[in-house]
Amino acid sequence: MNVLGRWLRELRVISRQALAQEPRILLGCQVPLEYHGGPAGGWCIVAGSLTSGSVVVDIGVGEDTSFTESIINRYGCMVHGFDLTPRAIRYVKGLANDRLQLHPVGIGTTSGLAYLFLPNNDAHVSGALTRERHLRCRAVEVELITIGQVCETLACDRIDLLKMDIEGTEFVVIGSEEFRRRAPSIGQFCVEFHHRWRGRGKRSADNAAGAVRRVGFECAWYSRTTNEEFLFVRAGVRA
Repeated sequence: MNVLGRWLRELRVISRQALAQEPRILLGCQVPLEYHGGPAGGWCIVAGSLTSGSVVVDIGVGEDTSFTESIINRYGCMVHGFDLTPRAIRYVKGLANDRLQLHPVGIGTTSGLAYLFLPNNDAHVSGALTRERHLRCRAVEVELITIGQVCETLACDRIDLLKMDIEGTEFVVIGSEEFRRRAPSIGQFCVEFHHRWRGRGKRSADNAAGAVRRVGFECAWYSRTTNEEFLFVRAGVRA
């Protein structure tokens, strides 16, 4: 993205915030940051905060693995990817990256079977657990587990970095009692808010950010061009 394009996107976000059409999630702390991923679909994390032994979980890997692969290249750690989208599963398996371990399940507030609605446009990848305007034509049955079962699957009691891009379901997962219980064991939380989808809106993102703050996180970074990607960190990571 060139400088003009970036400036125009930032201006669009600022204008929508001024009209109260866009969430304004304030930074709660200042930490040294490093960016991982491509121009679209990347996040900042706390600089130098991981090691080769860190537990990193990427929920919603998709077909843009630039964030995950950048983390792997920088720190040499294993990343556990969770995705239930058929195309994403095929793509990640095709990478044959022995440091990206795929778990072909999705994340919800309860475990069990559900329907994933696939894009109407075959050129698009991401489906969702709710029927959206662009996700109406087809659905496949998928398996869901909860955020607590992620820890059980990995046999870990702490997640150093959790990234979540789950197409609108992030709002109900963040609002769940299980997320509140597990939050103290998460060091950094990268999330994409799909607040521009029908039926979500500014209030959904504001409420989710408030819920994340109440369990001990502070916002350390957000994308100024999209206002969709956010990094929340715990006090121990900020020190």
